[in-house]
Amino acid sequence: MEWTFENYREYQSFNTLADLNEAVRQHLYLNASSLTKTAVTILKTLSRYSCVVLGVSWLKVATLAKAIDKSEKTVRRALKLLDDLNVINRIPTLRKQGGRGYDICVIKSIDQSEMSRRVESETPSESKDDKGFELEETLISKTKVIRKHDLNHTYVSESVPQPFIKVVRCFWDNAKTIEDYWRMTLIANQKAYDTSALLNVAITAFKQTIGKLKSGAIRKKPIGYFYGVVNAKLDEMYYDELYDMEFGIDATTRETNDYLARLTRKNVG
Repeated sequence: MEWTFENYREYQSFNTLADLNEAVRQHLYLNASSLTKTAVTILKTLSRYSCVVLGVSWLKVATLAKAIDKSEKTVRRALKLLDDLNVINRIPTLRKQGGRGYDICVIKSIDQSEMSRRVESETPSESKDDKGFELEETLISKTKVIRKHDLNHTYVSESVPQPFIKVVRCFWDNAKTIEDYWRMTLIANQKAYDTSALLNVAITAFKQTIGKLKSGAIRKKPIGYFYGVVNAKLDEMYYDELYDMEFGIDATTRETNDYLARLTRKNVG
């Protein structure tokens, strides 16, 4: 029998090229654990030659072997595997002079109910331990986000004085922001004054910063302005202490120190 396109069309297994491609994809998915690399390559090759009559190809084994650079024996084994897995259906042809000729290879469509059943059976059931682990992972993930962005004043380090926290949180109720402002205070202080004295300076400086911020006078980062105010006020404290302790500083020196302090405040503003 001499085969024609009309004969091949009798075995057409798909209506559209998209359906053919989807079936190949699903076959590869469902049989992933059983298919060899050669079988996968041959299935993809068959699909490329099945576009004239959708799902049907009629390549000789020798032609397939040459196309994928494998031996004819290897190709026959792979075709048998695809047939056994119900991926393809091989229809033998007869030569004119007798004997078996090439096989017509028909890529089978997927039974969607079978596809759904297989997917469900391969989906592992969720045990209580799995649920608990998933919940724990979710909580950990959320905690990581909170640590970076959303912790309020209740998470501020104990090293930050409560009165300072109380003032700053009215404007920025964020643990990291509050700690950053106090850290800038410590940097400016350089361990010169104890916490009680430093606290008054920090609170006053912060209130001044907010006042300037509200009036639109601050054009840089508020924390930078705050650091400058703290520095200026600590300088004032230092000069006042020198004068009060009467270390031989005369009125002229006192006026000079006052001028320097005022100049510092001006530069900060």
